[in-house]
Amino acid sequence: MKITRRSLIRGTVATGLAGAVGGTGELHARGRDKPPSGRNGTTAAAKRGSGPFGYTPFTATFELPAVLNNAVVDPSDGTVQNGLNLSPSAGTAEASVGSEAVYHGFAPEYRRDHPVHAAANANTPSAEKWDRFGNGVGIGGSELHSQLSVEHGTHQFIPGIDTRIFGYASASLDGQYNLSGHGTFPAPTILARQGQPIMMRVQNNLGKIDELGTAPECSVHLHGDHTPAHSDGYPDFYILPGRRRDYYYPNIGPRHSAEPAPLGASPEEIARAGNTGPYSPSDLPTTMWYHEHGMDITGYLVSRGLAGFYLIQDDLELDLIQRRVLPAFYNTPTMPGFADDTVTDIPLALMDQTFDSTGTELPYNFLDHNGRLGDVFTINGTVQPKFEVERRKYRLRFLNASNARIYHLRLSNGGFIQIGQDSWEFPQAIATREFTLAMAQRVDTIVDFSDAPDEVYLENLMVQKDGRGPKGISRRNRTPLMKFVVKGPRHNNDVSVDVGTPLRPFDRIQESEVRATRYFKFVRRNGAWQINNHFFSPRTTNATPVLNSAERWIFENSSGGWWHPVHIHLEAHEIVKYNGKRPPPQYRYNVDVSVLEPNGTSEFLMKFRTFTGPFVFHCHNLEHEDIRMMNVFDPRPEGHESLNDGTRPHNDDTFQDAYGSTYRDHSGMVENEEDWDQDGGLF
Repeated sequence: MKITRRSLIRGTVATGLAGAVGGTGELHARGRDKPPSGRNGTTAAAKRGSGPFGYTPFTATFELPAVLNNAVVDPSDGTVQNGLNLSPSAGTAEASVGSEAVYHGFAPEYRRDHPVHAAANANTPSAEKWDRFGNGVGIGGSELHSQLSVEHGTHQFIPGIDTRIFGYASASLDGQYNLSGHGTFPAPTILARQGQPIMMRVQNNLGKIDELGTAPECSVHLHGDHTPAHSDGYPDFYILPGRRRDYYYPNIGPRHSAEPAPLGASPEEIARAGNTGPYSPSDLPTTMWYHEHGMDITGYLVSRGLAGFYLIQDDLELDLIQRRVLPAFYNTPTMPGFADDTVTDIPLALMDQTFDSTGTELPYNFLDHNGRLGDVFTINGTVQPKFEVERRKYRLRFLNASNARIYHLRLSNGGFIQIGQDSWEFPQAIATREFTLAMAQRVDTIVDFSDAPDEVYLENLMVQKDGRGPKGISRRNRTPLMKFVVKGPRHNNDVSVDVGTPLRPFDRIQESEVRATRYFKFVRRNGAWQINNHFFSPRTTNATPVLNSAERWIFENSSGGWWHPVHIHLEAHEIVKYNGKRPPPQYRYNVDVSVLEPNGTSEFLMKFRTFTGPFVFHCHNLEHEDIRMMNVFDPRPEGHESLNDGTRPHNDDTFQDAYGSTYRDHSGMVENEEDWDQDGGLF
């Protein structure tokens, strides 16, 4: 009998995880050999100037992620022969919930006759519509389609060694999927435009995995986006093995004037209250990422490759680029105003890895609930790469895609101009000599190599020995992660961004808008992770804010020596007090991760606009998340109850929300949980 984390939790939550395994149990997914770690998490070999398996650091070339192709989806995503007039019974049979072709269907809000969608498209000017570029679909139309398949594959983290991974594979023109060689990790980057929706069809082709003894369910989360619940990656809104789900990303933001609808309002009135008027420019995102989010197994699947960038551009950022304030958008250097073809918008995904003795497997300890910590550093899937740059300004978008490692980054020569945190740009650019990057955080920067020496290193100063969290910053034990090789003459006619450059207006949530205050305490209890002394249950809602209202939330870390970077889905939040004080400059605007240090606190304001839930917030130490350090919130109109009542199954088709949609419509789940959960679950 195979042991999985889910079966372990099911049998031991009452008595404590550590006691159940005697504190020493280990179960690795493939390979059990782990190289010895140095003080700051590097291997001893790396400290001597040589890397794992004979690799010489900074000899492999840094790779940019591929871009996800548009595709023709077959069958259609719901438009079918009936064009864009999607009434409840028109044109949705091929891709609706329960269909053989797209078993988990698509979000109710996708249909253009849904009250929310209809209210959004009733706006003028066209820039405020959801489908702002017209009503065409598919390649060449307004709505873009793409396909991903979750597959087994290989990737060369180390040149010449094929390591087994899981990956999001995009379909080639012949409809085939391939994951082999280099460049398969991170997953393909998705490029989006505000107001141009994307329908992304994802198929779960992992099949049975020997180490798990079963075929895992999948769920994809677009981290930092404002998206319907069906497409948000709720932990058990699954893609079952061999099945498909159509993820609908309208690529919008919340409205500046959104407000709660009065008690007793009609569906159309509720929809108009949150979908009328201009978008809030403060809340339109730029740098996001998508990753696996299935219940109890996120850490395992993400560490093996299921993550990629999602970069989106709105009119404001496009204007900054066209005026040559910011570098050209990723992979589009020849856009108007740019005469050269050098890509200077660079996404960098940092992930620590652990290899077995052959380098072909990525061991995973399912019983290490502190958090998975690797001892080999990769950026965009290459161990300690080199990157040739010109003497000009580059936009470097940093993502911490690690399960449990926290970085503190600096350059060996020079500093950063920070232009954003997580998904959102700042009101103005700020100077940053160095910065901390916790799990799931993004830091959007400009680095000027104009006068740099010929070699510049990206360095990690954070000392961390295990998944509990870092021990502090050491300037004597710096770990070089990447080498920039600076070449050529100084670039003329460079972009103008500098410290103090205005970027994006920021409108703060006002205290007068706050309707409720809620407290959430993050604790270690019964040998595992809880919020307010409760484990996560997908059928229980822990907070039901009024739709389009604002609330004050206070997070407190009471778990002792562990760190908890907490991510909230659906919207940004504004930190007003961090550890009881005014937050540091980079945390004074929009964020989607509040980093809770040991005994730390974060007090913030947040709105809950546009979409009803359910949604989640959780620790982004992925092993903490998997061992249930997660809660559910479900924004609802005044007088309407949550879809979750503690017992209602996700396939319920009798209880209807304010818009007439059922839980089955939102979850995309057809069978009762007991029927489709292959491992018994915790229901």
